[in-house]
Amino acid sequence: MAGIQISIDTSDLRKADLWLASISGNLDFVSSRAISATAKSIHANLKRRLPNAVTKPTSWTTRGLLVRYATRANPVAVVGFNYGDGSFADMGRMSGMGVPSGRYMDVLARGGIRSAKSTELGLRRTGLIRSNQFITPAGYGIGKTNSFGNVKPGNYQLLLSRLGANRDQGITSNAPKGPGSRGRTAAKRREVDLFIDRRKGGMIAQRYGKGPKGGTGKGTGNPGRPQTVGYRRGFRPAFWITDQPHYQVRFPVRVIAEAQFKAEVGGHFRQALEWALKNPKRS
Repeated sequence: MAGIQISIDTSDLRKADLWLASISGNLDFVSSRAISATAKSIHANLKRRLPNAVTKPTSWTTRGLLVRYATRANPVAVVGFNYGDGSFADMGRMSGMGVPSGRYMDVLARGGIRSAKSTELGLRRTGLIRSNQFITPAGYGIGKTNSFGNVKPGNYQLLLSRLGANRDQGITSNAPKGPGSRGRTAAKRREVDLFIDRRKGGMIAQRYGKGPKGGTGKGTGNPGRPQTVGYRRGFRPAFWITDQPHYQVRFPVRVIAEAQFKAEVGGHFRQALEWALKNPKRS
């Protein structure tokens, strides 16, 4: 959702208002002012409706609903969620880290299927999931969600690293599988140990529980069973592997905006015209 553009449609205006604005030389000013006022009203309305469409929207999502006002030189306003695609980004892409809100709000606005996330693309490239498969949080370990239903962004990078699917500009940053320097890498890896379980539709499982008993089998009088692999004994689903999910329309932004524009732009145009006629030196 790169943004809904709002511009004057003369069919939504009274002919007398349009004529008066034109002959008084105020058409450009009145048009841009009316468009901006309508865009501001639409933006406020969408912001009020957002909590009904998204359960507990984060401040990142709320702040991602942006508006750009019209000018005389460019009598077009834009309302929509920050998408970070170069066109809507230049009107207010927020600084800092995070997925632009338009990328996940878009599917709620239009319904249908969502595009693959970078994590899913990484898993596909390495053949860990098929080209038409996606992952959804299962609620355990690194797949645990917060009160907003989101997984910590760093956990997705951890997932790719642990499964050997993390690639960045040709440089791999995957966790090594060996014990590392004095065993520290292996100990750290055991805290988040993942594997693909393809039974019952498939999942990314995370091991938990106690490790196996026994030592190396060397150097003691009672070595016990040799421990060759330090896997924990149990596992739980961190992420489910699913087919492409389909979403229902929950926040029809374009329908709301277009209906509100037709209902309000005429009134805003008349208000702007009255102001311009009363303040000729300032319009």
